[in-house]
Amino acid sequence: MGRTGSMINLKSALKFDTFKRAEIQSKLRTTGVYLLVPIVNFSVSIFTSPLFAKYLTAEEFGYFGYYTSLVGFINIFFSLSFTTYYMSVYYAEQDRKKVLVTLTSALVLWNIVFLPLVYGGVVLFLKLSNSQVPLYPFALLTFVAGSIGVYKNFLQINYRLGGKPLSYFFIVSGYRILSTFLGLYLIIEMDMNLAGRMLGLLIIEVAFCLLSLIHIYKGLSFHIDKKILRSALKVILPLLPASLLYIPIIGFDNIVLERLGAPKEMGLYNIGKGISTYVYTALFPFFQTFEPNIYKYASQKNVTQLKNTSLLLVGIVILSIITFWIISPMAINFLTDGRYPGAVFYANILVITSGLMIIFSIFDAIINALQATKLHLFINGTTAAFCIVAYFIGSIYFKQVGVALASVVSYLFLIILQGIFIVKKFRNFKPVLLNQ
Repeated sequence: MGRTGSMINLKSALKFDTFKRAEIQSKLRTTGVYLLVPIVNFSVSIFTSPLFAKYLTAEEFGYFGYYTSLVGFINIFFSLSFTTYYMSVYYAEQDRKKVLVTLTSALVLWNIVFLPLVYGGVVLFLKLSNSQVPLYPFALLTFVAGSIGVYKNFLQINYRLGGKPLSYFFIVSGYRILSTFLGLYLIIEMDMNLAGRMLGLLIIEVAFCLLSLIHIYKGLSFHIDKKILRSALKVILPLLPASLLYIPIIGFDNIVLERLGAPKEMGLYNIGKGISTYVYTALFPFFQTFEPNIYKYASQKNVTQLKNTSLLLVGIVILSIITFWIISPMAINFLTDGRYPGAVFYANILVITSGLMIIFSIFDAIINALQATKLHLFINGTTAAFCIVAYFIGSIYFKQVGVALASVVSYLFLIILQGIFIVKKFRNFKPVLLNQ
């Protein structure tokens, strides 16, 4: 009897080990595919950055950074945070396709009305503020691209959370490759300068928008389920003011820099910022690989696994920042064709911001999984006030360097607030010791 029981236990253990081994192998394959995204993106950047540096001036880099920040202010309203809502209900909602069609249809109608209004508002703002940044055609190209770019995000969510890393790779890296090389063609062969860079982005956005809409509406027609829409609005309405308050944190730097009246220095700042963002680009797939687990562990209150996953990602962030500091002079010399060595100083400061953005994403995913939307409003509101003050003080006393430092300090402040509230949320829950 004892021998029979032992044999049964041994067979059960072997089956369990086989299952765990298959699960680990599947996770490694998924991680490997996700890692192809930064590898491909880095390869594209390394090959093309010297070409952009050769054909675009420092001022044009500054203008590109300015409009990128400006559209960052508006993108929240182009998407209405529906992508965040879709992620929060992805595992809980049985009829995901119906939810997706409703959210997409609502956004299509909304953006048809909102795009002309926001474009007119931006034109009026730039004229009344006597901005030195040229308006046409950059504003039009930027905002049209922003308004139609939100739909491919739904496709990315489906592929990422649905366990389709290869499809995710093709849509993310495919967009990067096509938009980059088309932009270069328009700059070099058509002699379009910065307008060519922006037009290339817009053309590829149109193509991916059509691809996304075809996928979303496959088998279904344009439809808005009022019950689903009301449920989404109930969750995301508190997110909209919270997202609006988050805007100064992500894009206020270029607004302040433009007022300093030094386009060339703003260009060096944005070159350094762009190159430091490669660290964020490289690290984000690591976060995305573990993001479904973060949502799962947070919703299940599995504190042990959530803590281990978060600490692993934070360790990768720290190591990446240190590595960047070591290689940045040589890397930036190569990536800018030796034309903009002044960008190194800004890059070494702003790479800290890139790392902190990953930590912010971890904490933000935890808060989203808990659907603590009122918490978003408080955290972002407090940080926005702190951020605006930090940027203005930094720019007044330390000019462009002060703006870069204010970016780092603002994200530190944001993460500290997030951490305090997350600890409070989980304080009364005992750690879950078993793997779920």
